[in-house]
Amino acid sequence: MSFTPPLLHPPKPSPLPIRHIAAAAEAAMESMETNALQVLGLDDNMRMVTKNVYSSLPDPPVSLHAPLAFAAAAWPPRDGVDRISALPVDILRDILSRLPARDAARTSALSTRWRRLWRSAPLVLADAHLKHTGRAPGPDELDRTGGLLLRAMDGMRDVARMVSSALAAHPGPFRSVHITCTPMDAHRSELALWLQLLAARGVQELVFVNRASKFDTDVPFPATLFRCSSLTRLYIGFLRFPAVATVPRAASFPHLRELGLCSLIMGQRELAFLLDRCPVLENFEIVCHRELLRLRVASHSLRCVEVCMSIVEEITVEHAARLERLMFWETCGTGGVIDNVGGIIDMRTRVKIGHAPNLRVLGFLVPVMHELSIGNTDIRAGTKPTRRTMVQSVQMLGIQLKLFDNNQVRMLPSFLRCFPSVETLYIQSETTLSGNTTGKLNPKLLQETSPIECLQKHIKNVIMREFRMQRSELDFLKFIAERGQVLEKVVVVLTHTCSSSADRLRASLSTFMASTRLANEDCKLIVYESPFPIDATAWCFQGAFNMSKDPFDVSKCFKDGASCRAD
Repeated sequence: MSFTPPLLHPPKPSPLPIRHIAAAAEAAMESMETNALQVLGLDDNMRMVTKNVYSSLPDPPVSLHAPLAFAAAAWPPRDGVDRISALPVDILRDILSRLPARDAARTSALSTRWRRLWRSAPLVLADAHLKHTGRAPGPDELDRTGGLLLRAMDGMRDVARMVSSALAAHPGPFRSVHITCTPMDAHRSELALWLQLLAARGVQELVFVNRASKFDTDVPFPATLFRCSSLTRLYIGFLRFPAVATVPRAASFPHLRELGLCSLIMGQRELAFLLDRCPVLENFEIVCHRELLRLRVASHSLRCVEVCMSIVEEITVEHAARLERLMFWETCGTGGVIDNVGGIIDMRTRVKIGHAPNLRVLGFLVPVMHELSIGNTDIRAGTKPTRRTMVQSVQMLGIQLKLFDNNQVRMLPSFLRCFPSVETLYIQSETTLSGNTTGKLNPKLLQETSPIECLQKHIKNVIMREFRMQRSELDFLKFIAERGQVLEKVVVVLTHTCSSSADRLRASLSTFMASTRLANEDCKLIVYESPFPIDATAWCFQGAFNMSKDPFDVSKCFKDGASCRAD
């Protein structure tokens, strides 16, 4: 596969502010990561899976880019006195724990006191930092992306050796260890050693993702993982999870609050065993699971569950008193019927909601594909709402559907009636695999619908994403606007493919809404373009764990990554 580096136009030689250089360096590194996946020969499916897995991971707590530090270094004290070394030991240790591992280790050369400090400060290690030089490239270097990429790839060969050295040299504790750039298939002996050191040093945060080049990569993860009982956050990816038979019965993660399972080979027995050994787990995500998934949620601690891009037979919420968010995206089962509208296989997933009195956010439900059950009642088209078939606590609902598919639209009112207290409704408008949206919605399906409580009394905000100005979408928009008595805002997000005609479409939508008899005349229409491609995820993975923010609002995901992170 040939590689053509992207064109980066270098700025003029005049001095640039440090923040601009750092931003350009970060963009260059991100571009290099994307191109490196192509150089390594990954096919389209593997690139997509890799992209989704890595976008779901938390950032390391330290960064190579520190513009404030660079700015401070430009104004050293005039008297030349080293005031930093005079600070109390505890403060110096805290400073060192906020530096990349290589920079923190370099402070040992300053003096005898600093040599002892690094070994006593909590270690923060990210192998991604080890493969770079640690400095931002200057303005005259930013056009040599090809050379930077080759140097980065050469550095990857030594990453495993440097990780081994760092883990062995530091006595602990390990505050955070992120290993995401090392191909573990070639370093299986190091994998076993690292797990032993991590367990012995009391690692608190571990992100361990095998840099796999093939989807069928099968690298066993040592059962030594279960000795890391000090873990509070754990993400593992592109590995085979230890079999239950190899794990001590008394093993557990008594302090683990956040867990991410990313493209794992992991059976149902192992998944159930793991969840049962996490008594205080609050945040849980599964991304690109490599085996058939049956997820049973029965926990007194879980607050947020995310399941994305996986083959899921069933998601069952049995008893989850603290569960606030149940989120899934691109989840389908293993069998079903042929969808005549799109010519694709409609694979069903059962979604069962039992006792979840604090469930506030649910989505994205797909009518027909997701077979919804509330309590012991299966929800079907025309199901009459009763107290037993309603989840009163849900305030934000996401639904993904083809608005030109009469079967899906016929199910929509029944879904909405199950959640009478919804205040914010997200609609993800879908096409077929071929992009066809020529199907027409039977207007009687909406016009003859009996009153829907949430639509008439509670829904204040409706957000329609991937809007293409199809007739079926306009009909649905009119249906909502004419019945939403307390509707305050309708947000239409035009699909990325409509960006060239956004102004014209915005004007057409305004004219259309002006001709509609609004149930609430104060309702406002907001139209903007999608800032990211159509294949972007439905939410920010890490942002969903922040209970104070709207998890489905992805408008800032790719503009300000920090705004999407959990506090």
